[in-house]
Amino acid sequence: MSRSISRLLPLLLFCQLLPGQLDAQQPSRPPILGLGDAVVTGFSESIAPDPGKQRPANKSAIDLTFINPDAPSARVVNLGRPGYDWDGRLFQAPKTFDVFAKETGQLFGVALDDASAPNIYLAATSAFGLNLVGRGADGLPERRKAGGPGTGWMKGQFGLDLQGDPGSIYKVDGSTGAVTLFAKVMLDGVPNPGPALGNLTYDAAHKQLLVSDLYTGMIHRFAVADGSEPGAPYDHGVTGRGAVRLPPMPFNPANRPNIASNKFNAENPDSWGFAPPERRVWGLAVQAGRLFYSARNGATEGPQIWSVGIAQDGSLASDARLEVEVAAQPGPYPVSDIAFSQRGAMILAQRAPIAASYDYSAFAKPGEPRLLRYWLKDASDPPSPGLWKPTPEEYPVGFAGTYRNTNGGVALGYGYRQDGTIDTASCEASLWTTGQNLRNNPALRSQLEPGGPLLVNGLQGIPPDMMRRADEPPAISYFVDYDDKFDDARASGHIGSVRILARPCAGMVAGNTSSPPYVSGGGGGGPPPPPPPPPPPPPKACFATNGTFECDPKTGQWVYKLTVSGPGWINTVSATSLTPGVSVPGGPIPLNPANIPLTGAPGTTAVIEICAFDATAAASGKPYDCCRTKVTVTIPRQACGIRK
Repeated sequence: MSRSISRLLPLLLFCQLLPGQLDAQQPSRPPILGLGDAVVTGFSESIAPDPGKQRPANKSAIDLTFINPDAPSARVVNLGRPGYDWDGRLFQAPKTFDVFAKETGQLFGVALDDASAPNIYLAATSAFGLNLVGRGADGLPERRKAGGPGTGWMKGQFGLDLQGDPGSIYKVDGSTGAVTLFAKVMLDGVPNPGPALGNLTYDAAHKQLLVSDLYTGMIHRFAVADGSEPGAPYDHGVTGRGAVRLPPMPFNPANRPNIASNKFNAENPDSWGFAPPERRVWGLAVQAGRLFYSARNGATEGPQIWSVGIAQDGSLASDARLEVEVAAQPGPYPVSDIAFSQRGAMILAQRAPIAASYDYSAFAKPGEPRLLRYWLKDASDPPSPGLWKPTPEEYPVGFAGTYRNTNGGVALGYGYRQDGTIDTASCEASLWTTGQNLRNNPALRSQLEPGGPLLVNGLQGIPPDMMRRADEPPAISYFVDYDDKFDDARASGHIGSVRILARPCAGMVAGNTSSPPYVSGGGGGGPPPPPPPPPPPPPKACFATNGTFECDPKTGQWVYKLTVSGPGWINTVSATSLTPGVSVPGGPIPLNPANIPLTGAPGTTAVIEICAFDATAAASGKPYDCCRTKVTVTIPRQACGIRK
């Protein structure tokens, strides 16, 4: 059925009558997914009523605020040319293609296939709330907090333009950019009633798409050739748990929610009909001939990672095994995304529990969701259950709080040359995650503001081996905002998942000389390849330094007087202490010399990272060049007293 005909259908027509909205113009060119490009999902924004028009006496502005159907639910982001070495600044990456909410509704899961022009697959979600509407006395749509007769989904919730529903998977054609309804996830012909879908992964060996259903707890598979479902879904609650002799937990259709009932509450996710935590699956990834998936999502206990074999015909076997028990500290956050590195590391992205704010501000509850990396055990490890080391490594995400600000998406991408351009010969040399409030830390404000806005909700990119330390934020990083607005101080949980188009690392696909693209994050397959060559050495600083300590008798504090020699445009520096217990004021600090007070125990040797830049360029608010180096200093042992 053509899209022009589908728009004339009367189904939930009142949901499409929102006033004051113009049709957005989709670019006439295809997405043009280049190597290293990211596909990111996120909330499509809301649209407030015209402040110049009088509101009904019993209605607030929020009562008349709707999802913006002409804003993007997914975007293609070109990560290829930051133009500078990663240093914590905002990278205003071009958004080269948008998928609009009126076409697909809200989205979380993403997958790419291995076509010559890879197609994009996107899954409907409830992660950004379930918004209801009915018809008001004036005949226009009005918001509803509870279900009831005549209640429908708000336009932009589930893609009414393409007759989508909570179980819909959409396809963006890699050659034409056309957005179509690819498949609807149903169980025995019964559609998903609201909880929608978890995540997607592509199985290249069997040319199939796998998807987790947050309502039934099933994992479905669809042939990418035609969207058909070749067999019964995989039931973790029965087959998976049964394989390790856990009590079965079958699907219970009696728990089905109904938006025509006042028991359905848009502000209470517990009324939406999610599968019980023990059978609730979400994150997916294919690795070494097995499907890895997360379960026990949303319980008071920590989530689990399971795997099950993929048979020759693409069906899922009965050999499920429990791979990892993720600790419930600092909280039992679900695992919404899984990625594997070419060295065999398993990377898990957590997402804070779902919230449902009526004002669209918070879609995730306050928390500390983590980005974790697990390795297989080796002969030197002490005995413990399972195949994986029991204690994971952790990545720092964002500057806010405890550096745990992920929104639950993760993918591996290419590295970057010294001039800040992508290096497609540098395989899996960056790790990208979705996150919120990524550059906002009041204690580091003076250091962060020269690098752009602080309210960043979008992507963080870091080197893949830059693990979290107790008090170190991700200073070596790039940040990309999803909507480039920087005005959403209360926003939480507004970003979804991410996939990056890349080619296999050397040796990743045995016997394959054509080196087709593959998806970084949530996909893969084949045996673990040999270790990669060592990374190139870090770029050299473009300036030289020397310095001496002097005592400031007015403050009783030692001051490091730093002299910089280098390009003529350098006139200012900022400083960051990389040593616990030693603090510096940040910056900007004019040259020459730069007077940098240090607070720390006498005799402490500290590493100070110096960023040298042009203050005028920094004040423009646009990306600017920053040369970086590290200076090792030792605070004098003798006392620096205050002179009265």
